[in-house]
Parts: sequence; structure tokens; C-alpha cells
Amino acid sequence: MKNIRKIEKQGTNTTWYEITNKNKKGESIQIEITECYPNNESTSSLPNLWKKVGFTEKLYKNYLCCDTYVTDKDGNCWTRYNPTTKLSEDKKREIINFDWLLEVSKENKEKILNEIYRKFMEVE
Repeated sequence: MKNIRKIEKQGTNTTWYEITNKNKKGESIQIEITECYPNNESTSSLPNLWKKVGFTEKLYKNYLCCDTYVTDKDGNCWTRYNPTTKLSEDKKREIINFDWLLEVSKENKEKILNEIYRKFMEVE
């Protein structure tokens, strides 16, 4: 993962990364990836609910959550370039992008980080 640096591990499930260079807009980015291990014995666990209403075909035993923190050249912080979320149909809120709901693995973390890097660096 070129130009992506691990900067901190918090607890056992959360790791912070940063892209070491700025994009064309002069933005910098930090990325938080958390390994989620839900209690699917509970019928109200998120994976159980997602499967029940048809958002997913399978019951996820674990999955990766991602948050991005983009700082613009004026010091304002935004969430951008995150493939695990998308705008809702009414464009009023961010929702889970189930195409990017991935199980916990090193390869899937790298897949998410590489997609963030691609989106971050290709911005106009």
C-alpha cells in the first residue's frame, strides 16, 4: 500500500491510517478502520436485521467499518472518499454501501484503503 501509513492501533479492533501525500485540492486524510464482531445470537444484531430486510444475502459474522477524516486547506474537516458509504436516494444522508460491506481480513482492509487512496488522489 504505497503512500498509506499505519499511524495508530487503538484497542484490539481499531486501526488508524493516513495517506502521506496531499491530493490536488491540498487535502489531507486520516482513515479509521474498525473490525466489527457482532453478537448474532441476538435477533436484533445489525447483520441479522440487514439479512432480514434483504440488504444482504448472508449473515455476516464480522465486517469492517470505515470512517474518513479529510482536512481541507482551510482546516475544515469533512468525511469524503469513503467507499463503504454512499448518499441515500434522496441525497439527504450517508448510508451503508453494501457493495463495500466486507468481512474482516487483511486483504479486505487493503482493498478499502486502496479504493480510498484512488478516490482521494483522483479528485479534481
